[in-house]
Amino acid sequence: MSGDISIQIEIFGITKLEGYIDRIFAPLTADAILDKMPFVMRGRFSFGSKKYWTLPGLGLREGTNPKSVKDVEKGELVYNPKTDELILIIENLEMPNKVNKVGKIEINDDILNARNGLTTKISKS
Repeated sequence: MSGDISIQIEIFGITKLEGYIDRIFAPLTADAILDKMPFVMRGRFSFGSKKYWTLPGLGLREGTNPKSVKDVEKGELVYNPKTDELILIIENLEMPNKVNKVGKIEINDDILNARNGLTTKISKS
């Protein structure tokens, strides 16, 4: 997997997740995220469920591209340009609008123990 940049997501007090950013689907978005690293934000689950962990207010505002999709799979890291949030997908689902895939994360069940508002750090590993 050449061209992949290793990252680590730490949800403080809960878990550390390993993964990577892949520029192939959305190179401008991936580069903008990498340029901001490391960053620390407060994360939360999707409203009413634990289908994804979101980090709102990233400040990127990168738009969709021809490879943007609505269907996402467990373990994918995506950027939603409409709401300006980085999203870690916990289970397969269809998003309400198109998102840019930017990477993959190894999901473990510990993330389900997190609570809304928990500090989350994303950095290159």
